[in-house]
Amino acid sequence: MQNNSKVIKIFTMKQEFPCGPQAGCCGPIGQSEEELNSLKDDIEKDLNITVEIFDIKKAKILEQHPQIFELLQSFGLGAIPIITVGDEVACLGQSYDINEILFEIKRKL
Repeated sequence: MQNNSKVIKIFTMKQEFPCGPQAGCCGPIGQSEEELNSLKDDIEKDLNITVEIFDIKKAKILEQHPQIFELLQSFGLGAIPIITVGDEVACLGQSYDINEILFEIKRKL
């Protein structure tokens, strides 16, 4: 099911530990490289579509994607990863499992 008219994008950031890796006050923010690669591979394999990953900390990413900037302003870094299909948000945050993510993406395709 190749759909060339819409692009899947994942907006995220490299995993960080704001209070240090062993701190008990808060957990990590962002996703590890392994988590991102697994998510990207699962989506591409299931939907036969290319997935692009964008680092929200890189210059101009948020400037080029004002909708993502607004979501981050409203919900903070807990909103990442934000997955879009074309210009529509399919999922945000880490509470989804891969089956839910695939379901939401398919609804937008």
